[in-house]
Amino acid sequence: MPVSADAFANRARQSLRSLPTLILGLSIALLLAYELWRSDAAAREDAERNVANLIHVMSEQVARTIQSVDVNLQDIAGELAAAPGLADNDPTFRARLHKRLAAMPFVRALFVIGRDGYISHDTDFPATPRVSLADRDYFRVHRDDPALGLHIGRPLKSRSRGVWFISLGRRIDAADGGFGGIAVAAVEPLYFESFYRRLWVGGGTIALFLSDGTLLARSPASEQAIGTSFADAEPFRSLLDAQDAGVAWLESPIDGVMRVVGYRRLEIAPVVVLVSLSEADVMRPWRSHAAAVLIGAAILLTLLAGLDWLTRRGRRREEAARRRLEATQRLEAVGRFAGSIAHDCGNLMRIIRSITVVLRPLVADRREAARLLDEMDGALDAGRALVNRLLVYACTTEARLETLDPGALVEEILPIARQAAGPGITVAAEIAGGTMACRLDRAQFQATIVNLVLNARDAMPAGGTITIAVRPPDGGNPSGWVDVSVADDGIGMSEVVRRRAFDPFFTMKETGEGYGMGLSQTLEFARQCGGSVDIVSRPGEGTTVRLRLPQDGRGGGRKA
Repeated sequence: MPVSADAFANRARQSLRSLPTLILGLSIALLLAYELWRSDAAAREDAERNVANLIHVMSEQVARTIQSVDVNLQDIAGELAAAPGLADNDPTFRARLHKRLAAMPFVRALFVIGRDGYISHDTDFPATPRVSLADRDYFRVHRDDPALGLHIGRPLKSRSRGVWFISLGRRIDAADGGFGGIAVAAVEPLYFESFYRRLWVGGGTIALFLSDGTLLARSPASEQAIGTSFADAEPFRSLLDAQDAGVAWLESPIDGVMRVVGYRRLEIAPVVVLVSLSEADVMRPWRSHAAAVLIGAAILLTLLAGLDWLTRRGRRREEAARRRLEATQRLEAVGRFAGSIAHDCGNLMRIIRSITVVLRPLVADRREAARLLDEMDGALDAGRALVNRLLVYACTTEARLETLDPGALVEEILPIARQAAGPGITVAAEIAGGTMACRLDRAQFQATIVNLVLNARDAMPAGGTITIAVRPPDGGNPSGWVDVSVADDGIGMSEVVRRRAFDPFFTMKETGEGYGMGLSQTLEFARQCGGSVDIVSRPGEGTTVRLRLPQDGRGGGRKA
C-alpha cells in the first residue's frame, strides 16, 4: 500500500524528534565504554605499582638475609683459619656456632667441612652421620676456585635429614694458603615458604631463583618444583637480559595462572626475587565496578527508552486528538498528555528506585557499587533536595560538645593513628593518669589527632617516632587546662613557615599532596572548644603541635 506524503512527513518528523534520544543513548554507551577502558587501565597500573613496591621491599629483605649469613660465614672461616689445630667438634667452638645459629632463624644448621670432605664441626652434632661430602657441588667449587666468594648452591636433599636445603658456603684458607675446607649455612626452602605465607594476603606468590632460573623457594610451596630450572620461561628467557628489574604480565609455568610479576636480580648474589599477584585478584574490584557501571547504564538507557516511548505515545495521542477535537479539545488533549507524562515518569522513577533498593543488599560488600547506587538515588531526588544537599555541604559543621576524656579518646583512636602513620614510623602515647574531662566533639577531636599524625608522618620521610601526649599542665588543677600534643622528630619548620602554618590553603607540599587546610581546621576546632593551638618547631629538630583545652569543672569521668 503506497505511503502518503503526509504519513511520510509524520514519520520523518518522529525520527527527527527521536534523534536527541538516540544521540544521548549513544553518548552514554560511549562514556560507558570509555569508563570501562579507563578503569581497567587504572586497575592494571595500580597492580603494577603495587608489585613494583613489593618486589623492592622483598628484594631488600632477601639481600639483608644473604648478607647476614655471609657475614657469619666469613667470621667462621676467619676463626678456623686462625686456629688450624682446632679439634673436630670442639665444644667451645660448637657453642659459638649455636649462638650464631640462634641469631639466624632462616638457617637450619651451620657446619664446617674439612679439606678431606668430612664434616668437622656441626650444630647437629652428634646426630650427623660421618659421610663424605666431597662430591657435593658446593664443596668442589670452593676447592677448585680459591677466588670464589660466597657461593649459593642449587637445592639438595640432605643426606642426614632427608629434607631440601640451600647451601651458602665460604672457603676456609689453610695456613699455607691452600684449601682448608668450607663453612656452610644450610637454609631450608620451607622456611621461606612459611615466612612469606605469614606476610602474604591473597593469591599472590613470592619465589627465589638462582640467576640461571633454578627455583630455590616458593610461597605457596611447590616442593616438586624446587630445584627445577625455568630458564626457558620469562623473565629468565629474555627480560632479565634487558634489565635487572621490571614488571610484566606473565603466565606462571608452574600453575598456568596469569599474573602481574615483579622481578629483581640482586647485586650481592646470583639470586632473582620474584613477586606476583594473580590477575583474577587484582581485577576483582574492577569487575565489581564494571558490574555496577553496567547496571547503572542499563537503568539509564531503560529510562531513556521509556521516556522516548512515552513521548511517542503522547505525540500519537496528541495527533489523534487534533484530528477529532476543536481548538478547546486540543488544549484539553495537551493537558492530558502532560499529565500522562508526569504520571508515567513518576511510575518509572518509583520503579527505578525500587530496583536500587533491591540491588543495594546484593552489593553491600562492594563499596564502589554502593556508591554508584547512592549517586543514582541522588539523581532521582527532586531539585529542592539537591539544593538542600548542596547547602549542607556548603555550611560549616558546628561542633557537638560533650563532656569527654581526651586521654580515653586518644587511646581509642591510637590503632587508627598507627595505621595512618604507616611502616617505619612508631606512634607512642603518653597519657597522664587520672580523669581529665573536657567539653569536646568526639569525631572532630579524633579527626584532628589523625590529621596531626598524618602531617607528622609527611615530615618524617626517613621514619621516626610520633608521640601523642595528654597531660594536665597545671599540676592536675581541675579548673586548669588539658594539654594534648602531637610531636615528631622530623624535618621541622622554619620560623617563616611556622608563622603561616595556620593560614588556610598554605602548604609546603607538592601540588595534589595537600591543600593547606589541616592546621587551619585544627585551630577552628580548638576555638570552638574554647581552647587554643600553638606550634613549637625548628628546622631539623622536629615539630610539636599542642592543643590547650579547658577542663570541664563539672567533671564526669571518662565517657569515651
